[in-house]
Amino acid sequence: MSDRQFGARLGALMQDARTVRGQTVEASAAALGLAPAQYGGYEAGTAAPSLPELELLAYFLDVPVSYFWGDQPLSAQPEAARRALPAADIAALRHRIIGIQLRQARQAAEQTPEALAASVGVTPAEWLAYEVEGAPVPLAVLSAAAAQLSLPLEHFVEARGPVGEWDVTQRALERVRQLPPELREFVSQPVNEHFLRLAQQLSAMPVDKLRSLATSLLEITY
Repeated sequence: MSDRQFGARLGALMQDARTVRGQTVEASAAALGLAPAQYGGYEAGTAAPSLPELELLAYFLDVPVSYFWGDQPLSAQPEAARRALPAADIAALRHRIIGIQLRQARQAAEQTPEALAASVGVTPAEWLAYEVEGAPVPLAVLSAAAAQLSLPLEHFVEARGPVGEWDVTQRALERVRQLPPELREFVSQPVNEHFLRLAQQLSAMPVDKLRSLATSLLEITY
């Protein structure tokens, strides 16, 4: 592949990722510390970015650096497709689900709608709209209600569906980022996958079986 062909393909990948992420040429240029005209030359394929500049762009657009020497535009990847959601329908469904969860939690706590409404600073009519009609619950009200019902706010966070699955993945990634560097390195190595699967299996074993296994290992060792 010639330098011109490589530059054209790289520029197209840059432009595609920027468009999918909803960013402007000006914002992308600023993220790299460049003038918009210089960044525009990169996308046009008339100038070549350096690796450090691509690393900054990858960070800004939330894509792997290796994306820029791949051959699949971001818009063609499943990760990009998830961004186009029927937002109004999903939000309406989630509001109804949260209303049902609130009603179930209130009943389990043996509280009346009137008492709970008063404790979180809304009228009984407003509270019934949350429970029965699926009216959106302001986050401050939901947080106060969760505290009154002895529930964490996370109890109401969706764990299924496209948004829920994305959120679960993001939280898992954040937990990995919080690990000590040496553990992050261990987890990231494919060769260590069998150790991680073994740890997963051990964590699911009953305590008595773990003790028996430990005893057997000691006997083999000594």
